[in-house]
Amino acid sequence: MATTFISFIYRPTSSSLDTTELLEKEYQKIYKPLGKFLFTHPDFHFTFYFPGNRIQFYKKKRPEFLTLLKQLIERNQVEVLGGAFYDPLMPLLFTADRNGQLDLLSAEIRQSIGKRPRGCSLYADCWDSSLVNNLVTCGFEYILLDSSCIPSKKLNYLPLIMSNLGKAIEIFPVYHNFYEYTDNFADDFILKIQKKIVKIERKGQLFQPNPDRIICIDLDRPDLEKILSEDLFGVLSNCFSDELEIKTTLPSIFKKNSGIKESVYITEAINKSYLQMDENASTSDINSFYELQEAYESVKKLFSRILYVGMLVNQYKSDKMRKNCAREKLWQGQNGQGLLSASSNLRQQSYKLLMEAEKILREDNTFKESLTCFDYNSDGINEYVCRMQNYFACIASVGGSIQELDILKNTGNYADNLSNGSYNRGLFVDHIFTENQFQNYKEGLPADDGIFSRVPYSQIKFSQSHHELQLGATARFGTSKQRIYLRKKFLINSTGMIIQYILRNDSDKTLNAIFAVESNISHTKFNPEAISYYNLETATDDQKNVIDTSKSLLEQNKNQYFNNIDSIRLSDTEGGISFTFEPNEKSHYIYYPLPSELNGEIVHMTFVSTMFWDVSIEPGKEIEKTINFTITNLKKERKPKIT
Repeated sequence: MATTFISFIYRPTSSSLDTTELLEKEYQKIYKPLGKFLFTHPDFHFTFYFPGNRIQFYKKKRPEFLTLLKQLIERNQVEVLGGAFYDPLMPLLFTADRNGQLDLLSAEIRQSIGKRPRGCSLYADCWDSSLVNNLVTCGFEYILLDSSCIPSKKLNYLPLIMSNLGKAIEIFPVYHNFYEYTDNFADDFILKIQKKIVKIERKGQLFQPNPDRIICIDLDRPDLEKILSEDLFGVLSNCFSDELEIKTTLPSIFKKNSGIKESVYITEAINKSYLQMDENASTSDINSFYELQEAYESVKKLFSRILYVGMLVNQYKSDKMRKNCAREKLWQGQNGQGLLSASSNLRQQSYKLLMEAEKILREDNTFKESLTCFDYNSDGINEYVCRMQNYFACIASVGGSIQELDILKNTGNYADNLSNGSYNRGLFVDHIFTENQFQNYKEGLPADDGIFSRVPYSQIKFSQSHHELQLGATARFGTSKQRIYLRKKFLINSTGMIIQYILRNDSDKTLNAIFAVESNISHTKFNPEAISYYNLETATDDQKNVIDTSKSLLEQNKNQYFNNIDSIRLSDTEGGISFTFEPNEKSHYIYYPLPSELNGEIVHMTFVSTMFWDVSIEPGKEIEKTINFTITNLKKERKPKIT
């Protein structure tokens, strides 16, 4: 008679923001009671997956738990899976980083519990067919993948096998929702298992009748806490002892004894339950990470940054020790939660770690400031990458705006903004508005896109030696479709850049419009529980004004805008950075905080800062505006000495 084997699995996720307090709380609620239960129930099997930070935590703070794991492993009751040390999305990494992270966690597990893992788990079940070679090379024999990533016709509760380029690896599908919290928890669980098996056996597609089957059940943290607190595993253990056809096992044990493996080929996949980008967005069309980054601009920006820093680290040859230090920061910055979460904190932490990796490479005294032109984000259009002494910036050809601004002081990406739908927010986004459109824009309402914010700019001049870039774009404005031309010049230096605009009217009518330059500064240390707004100072005729930025101008005193502004200084006191905008002519100015919400909670905050001018240009004429943009470090306030 065929037997159905159950394998219970717990696969937690990790992030670079995990604290000792969080890991200790998890240990007390899950690992400690679970370890106690397993020790007293030797016939009950369980499979663990530990990210790298969990293993390191147990080695330092809870070595007794690792000692217990060794005993459970020696009696073939527990198995520990391997994976990538910092929980990255594996398909997006270079081969050296893939193998390096896999080997790092395997070595850590072997040193901690005495046995190298043979099974593997990937963060978010993010899969690509090229991973077969990496997994086999690193000594893995099988991998767990969520059942949603596998073709439904292959889900027969049997191990699968996939080959690619002459190498093969077994795949165990992982299932959910096999239990309900009823008064007869154990009986209902067994009954559901039996019904599932009967349904599968009716298909009769296998050459061996009634083979042993395995159901790998993935337990999330809330369910596992409830099961442990109510001792439901103990109830199941008693039922399994009386049941001849259902038993618990480990994937590695079942692999040794099973004979049937169905062939499968999975090109790419991702577990959609990990996608937490937008509550209003549909994930039905997202079946891989590559489709995810095309759907969300913030994901694509961070993905491009990970690839770029990975290229810098892997190509570095001068100092092996320096390279290893930079690679460790790179791997930490590759954590998958920064890519799959709408939380700005997780993304900013990734940007910070990536900047630290680049900073380590720069400190070898061979760094030179540079301005380069290449396809930075793999969209088929060249971008302009500025590697200056104090910052890293990327200027996009579409919109001609700064889409990434990482300060070397390790504060994050100040251009990490969520798209508003019609254009990508960044620094120095150019708009041409009518009066009606601008009225909506001031109130934070949909106001079209200002034309130039989404127009592709063409390159007029590019000088690597002088760090100079000139872009130009042509557009049609208003109902009469007036032809206008905008030339944008960047003069880039170590502490910022000078941006010059020349707006020309190429139509046969006078151009009456509002020319606006929008800069979106992201809060890099955003804390939803204690929101700290940026400090804003404006200067008009040598008079300085300090402004409360927690509310927009309309909310404060019904003012439409500030007049005759000579300069604007926006300060991030937490990050110790200030940004100064100085126009060559007095400008008008508006601002407003722009929060982004997910499930009713604020997850991201952007400060929208816009300088604008009323323009009237005769046919064939042009006007010129220049903004001096400076990045400075804030001086720390000295505390008075206590005498």
